[in-house]
Amino acid sequence: MKPYKLIKLITVAASSLLQQKLRSILSVLGVVCGVMAVIAMISIGEGAKQETLRQIEQLGTRNIYIKAIPQTKDQIISARERLSKGVTLTDLDRIKKGSYDIEAVAGLKEITTSLLGVDSKLTPQVIACSDNYAELLRISISSGRFIASQDLQHKNLICVLGYDVARRLGDLGKIGQYLRMDTHLVKVVGILSRLATISDKDAPVTVRNYNEMIFVPLETARTLDREGGRANQGRTRKQQLSEIIVQVTDTQNVMKAARLIKRILEVAHYHAQDYQIVVPLELLRQSQRTQRTLNLVLGTIAAISLLVGGIGIMNIMLATVSERTREIGIRRAVGATQKDIMVQFLAEAVILTGAGGIIGLLVGLGTVGFFSTLSGWKMEISIWGVVLPLKLSLLVGIFFGLYPAKQASRVDPMVALRHE
Repeated sequence: MKPYKLIKLITVAASSLLQQKLRSILSVLGVVCGVMAVIAMISIGEGAKQETLRQIEQLGTRNIYIKAIPQTKDQIISARERLSKGVTLTDLDRIKKGSYDIEAVAGLKEITTSLLGVDSKLTPQVIACSDNYAELLRISISSGRFIASQDLQHKNLICVLGYDVARRLGDLGKIGQYLRMDTHLVKVVGILSRLATISDKDAPVTVRNYNEMIFVPLETARTLDREGGRANQGRTRKQQLSEIIVQVTDTQNVMKAARLIKRILEVAHYHAQDYQIVVPLELLRQSQRTQRTLNLVLGTIAAISLLVGGIGIMNIMLATVSERTREIGIRRAVGATQKDIMVQFLAEAVILTGAGGIIGLLVGLGTVGFFSTLSGWKMEISIWGVVLPLKLSLLVGIFFGLYPAKQASRVDPMVALRHE
């Protein structure tokens, strides 16, 4: 069909729709709601996906976490019967020497101490860590430096402040100042840059809020930790860690290294379940599988919404064909072919769904933004989340408009001219 003729038929189709404005608007509403549903579903799914990816990326896809599990009194007794000493510095050394695939290992211990001479509302978490902790977690320094190897060797009483802690401490939160932790003076040598925080209490490994933390050398944990220093609890207790972070040389070797670490710890802990191994890469893969399932479910729900809109379009178009039988007969009598009639009615259906798609897209984007702000849910609008609803609306118009268009083209001109 020649372009000018196609344009003329589309113009005639648009003119016919404008003659029945109310019916056309009601027909479009079904598609508008369907497209809004598609955009909302895609945005919710994409938001959940991006949130998970951000959290896992912050944990590091080349990292493996060994986390000490809080034990009940009975579990502690059971672990001691198995001769397990919990997650300790000895485990860190074993893992470091366990495989050529392991690039670096860092230890972390949450310590209990009091920050004196400051606002009582300021209660930062104090953790003792290895000198390579910031490097493994890609934590940047705003000013000063992070913990160095000589700090560990000489058990220097120094600390690095999180961004928010330094800001709330005022003059005390500057490089070179001293903070009193219980009976010890600790020198401030560094301040972290402000870091974006992602909180998820249900995550296997919680992404820590580094802005609200104070870092001290791992070797000074025994000096500063109030719990560790009570009643000479013994060397084993003092060597315990809260977490070990292992960085693997390459992403492809992560799962192999995780299996090896699991075996090392099983032997060292005599199969006592006093630790948890978390592999962010495995979490990422699980998340991707879950996301595919979620997308399928959300896509099905959205498709049903569009399907309902398409059925409404077909219903209206069939009624239109019946009402305009005489018009079809007149057009056929003055030279219009079956193809012309079919293209005209198909164009009407596509115009209806196309208009519904555009309106639904605009309203859907506004709705997503509104509910995202109102509810605090993270919703992401992607390019394919915008293009897909438009394509689907046009396909719905073609699919559900084809049958009425064929019915219109098959009307006998002689019968149509006699139709009242």
